[in-house]
Amino acid sequence: MKDKVVIITGANKGIGKEAAKQLAKLGAKVYMACRSLDSANQAREEIVKETGNQNVFVKHLDLASVDSIKNFANEFRQTENKLDVLINNAGLWTKSKQISELGVEMTFAVNVLGHQLLTELLLDELKNAAPSRIINVASHYAGGLEIDDINFERRKFNETLAYKQTKQANRMLTREWARRLEKDNISIYSLTPGFVPTTELFREQNAIGKFLLKVFALIEGRTIEEGADTIVWLASAEKIDGSNGGFFNQRKEEKCKFNNPEEERRLWEKCEEFLSAVKEKSVEMIK
Repeated sequence: MKDKVVIITGANKGIGKEAAKQLAKLGAKVYMACRSLDSANQAREEIVKETGNQNVFVKHLDLASVDSIKNFANEFRQTENKLDVLINNAGLWTKSKQISELGVEMTFAVNVLGHQLLTELLLDELKNAAPSRIINVASHYAGGLEIDDINFERRKFNETLAYKQTKQANRMLTREWARRLEKDNISIYSLTPGFVPTTELFREQNAIGKFLLKVFALIEGRTIEEGADTIVWLASAEKIDGSNGGFFNQRKEEKCKFNNPEEERRLWEKCEEFLSAVKEKSVEMIK
């Protein structure tokens, strides 16, 4: 990974931090895109100390804020003219329904729309590095997406379903991106890190939820290192044994039950509808 430039969102903790460390060990120039600068800078110090790689940088990124996403992309552009790997890792699981500045339920706004906009704003840099890669951290814990009711206006809000529908969307949009970027020599993959109970994702769980997580962890739990392994592999392997747009688990492609090109395109268009009001005119839309 020497001379490769990598961005990882949510790299201050959990599997994002571990992936950043492993890629730094391989010699990559790593940008940690994080909402909390304090914890990100602390994580950076640990990574640099352990890997000896000084080319690890912290940049502020709040995926719930359009201005923050735009500012991050602009600052990155001023420093780098290429991006070899974009890892969309950051995720949110919130107990209560909140509406973002985009007018979209917050879990979807962060886990899906924030990364969608970030990817679009960095397309030129990805094209400059081609063959380049985009990696979307999804999950096996996915389903229940209703494209016409993303905001739970017809359904009662449920925090678990709100999270699950974003992970289904991540997997679906990965395949739509693959079709649209194939001519640009940019590969894109989604993956499940497996159930990693020690991540910050589950910090808002109540006592019962935390107990159930501990029980489930004994059955199917993975360590942070195991959760990050497929991310690092997809980012660094010379050749990926699997299809562009594929969904991966433990370095192997799995059949995705949400594979439906028509619905994937419809979801893409719905996301673009949400984002259209905030995009700069200079952003070139992929047709």
